[in-house]
Amino acid sequence: MDLSSKFIGQWEGTYRLILSWLPDPDFISVSNMTVKSIADDKFLVLSYDWQHEGVSQDGLILIGNISKQAGITASWVDSWGMSGKIMNCYGTISEQGNIALTGSYEVPDNPDWGWRIEIPYPTDNALQIVMYNISPEGEESLAGDANYTRI
Repeated sequence: MDLSSKFIGQWEGTYRLILSWLPDPDFISVSNMTVKSIADDKFLVLSYDWQHEGVSQDGLILIGNISKQAGITASWVDSWGMSGKIMNCYGTISEQGNIALTGSYEVPDNPDWGWRIEIPYPTDNALQIVMYNISPEGEESLAGDANYTRI
């Protein structure tokens, strides 16, 4: 498996934050993302921005391929939903290039919650990042959906 150069470049699109507990859960904003390769092409850096209620937000996903096998690791940070901690994620990259990652985060006075990030292999001009919140009971809810086109 290889972290493909098909990801690398400048992307623009929309970022949809989904707060499922609210009556009107969708918050949609313009988003820009830069994807580049670092450290001898062993890692991809996905750096993106977006807005929530007029306030600028940004985030970064660092993805590494373990010896070009199916296993990958990642670290994710985002200004809106994180308290200054890095979420370490583990997952796979399929033969088709689809990335699936899972991590977890602490909730005070509760069991940890899970997080899943899916990044389907991009087409020539389209890239998507989908994020799911996972309750301690294993119930998943869509938390974010970003869709980009290459610029």
